[in-house]
Amino acid sequence: MNQKRDYRIFSVVIGIILAGTLFMPGTVFASEHQPQPRMELPPSEIPQPQLFCGYCHILTYPAIVQKGYTLWKKSKHNQVGCVQCHYPPDSKARAMAESSHISSQPPERFSFISLGGGTIRTKPRISDTSCLASNCHGKPDDQFRTKKIKFTEKVLFVHEPHFDKKKQLEGMQVNCTTCHQHETDQKKFEVSRATCHLCHFTNVKFNEDRGRCELCHELPKKPIQTSGDKPITHKLLKDAGVSCASCHIELIQAAGGGKYEAYFENGALKTTLILGAGRMKKESCLACHDQAQALKEEKNKKLMHEKHVTIKTARCFDCHRPITHAKADLSKPFEERSMRVGCEACHLEPHRYQRFLSAGPKLEGVSHTPDFMFRARTNCLGCHVELKVTKKGSKVMTGSGKACVRCHTKDHDKMLDGWKSELANEIKGVKEVEQEAVDALAKVKSKLSEAILTKAEQMLKEGRETFNIVQYGNGVHNKKYSIMLIDAAITRFEEVIDFIEEGE
Repeated sequence: MNQKRDYRIFSVVIGIILAGTLFMPGTVFASEHQPQPRMELPPSEIPQPQLFCGYCHILTYPAIVQKGYTLWKKSKHNQVGCVQCHYPPDSKARAMAESSHISSQPPERFSFISLGGGTIRTKPRISDTSCLASNCHGKPDDQFRTKKIKFTEKVLFVHEPHFDKKKQLEGMQVNCTTCHQHETDQKKFEVSRATCHLCHFTNVKFNEDRGRCELCHELPKKPIQTSGDKPITHKLLKDAGVSCASCHIELIQAAGGGKYEAYFENGALKTTLILGAGRMKKESCLACHDQAQALKEEKNKKLMHEKHVTIKTARCFDCHRPITHAKADLSKPFEERSMRVGCEACHLEPHRYQRFLSAGPKLEGVSHTPDFMFRARTNCLGCHVELKVTKKGSKVMTGSGKACVRCHTKDHDKMLDGWKSELANEIKGVKEVEQEAVDALAKVKSKLSEAILTKAEQMLKEGRETFNIVQYGNGVHNKKYSIMLIDAAITRFEEVIDFIEEGE
């Protein structure tokens, strides 16, 4: 029975193909007065419909659609027939499909005829009205638009704002399949986080407009620090006007580069991440368009979105480069995880000692001791909030006790000065021991063998290199670690003296 049925289906399809061939324009007929058949497609409510057998069954590369069918059978929509999704409700196209041979019930099997050739098949468009039908996601008691959906462990998603046309990007009408797409061969529909990042962070300032952190993230309630007179929480920092960028500036990076800037507005420090507007892959345009005429409006964002997204079914990353939104890996060198801007083009390691102190890496005789501010991901702009002019006339951002008060208590305005005073005394002591080692080496230099002299000078150099990290990097960037480095430098200078005495 199945073979006969399949044969009848095959015969019908072949008959349609042959009929279409016979009635092609230019065919010679027995009678010149025989009326020409109507070749245009019937009007539809959706753009550019493909209402013919080959839309589903006759393909130049059927394996692709066969895979789509297989994934559909495994998906949550496997009880929904083809017509319910691919034809909008109450449309003429759907009525015509249902009245012909396309069943509203899910098909038990899928058949096709493989043809040769290089025809390109575009992705079918699914109308939002199909998804939001009253018997699907548009059920009144479903609260589909307003309910909070757990997208990730930390992000709750609400559909409603995304249907607001005032909030949509230039010329691009966001619909269900803008986000819910066939991304991989594992699922029929899935939402890529990269798509979210692209829309929310392209051409917006850090933590502003559609890139505002609290659009997706709830303010963490767990204290960042509990020691001291009061716990430090995100709410406390927000109320104090501390910028999110003070700790999280590296969370957003654009493929091809990006930059962050500091500026003053009404006397207050502002920080912002600027992503360039031209984050397009030009080679993607050339993959489809090979004529200059077609590319003359390539920078017209409204037109590009209109033509490629609203009318066609292009995916975001067919044209755009991705934007990364993730915590920076603190184990990587600064140069690999930070965006280079301005001075760094020539000065490859700005403030090297300061950054070294903050990270507190393990050295010989010194344990790994990162500063608490570093572990909290606070960057330079979290503390350097005052604009001052140096003796040379340069404007620089400096740190002060006022920055400490914003996050801690009012008594912390004296903490920075106290640290500076304590470290100044420690540095003075190191210099005295260093000078003792230099004097001891100078007295016996002529008496020492070349090997011992070279070794002594190397030890002296190592002690100075350790000491310079604190002396020129400003030890307040990690006071505890700086004291450990000072102890290590003193130990090395004393070892120089002992080594010289043993070598005489």
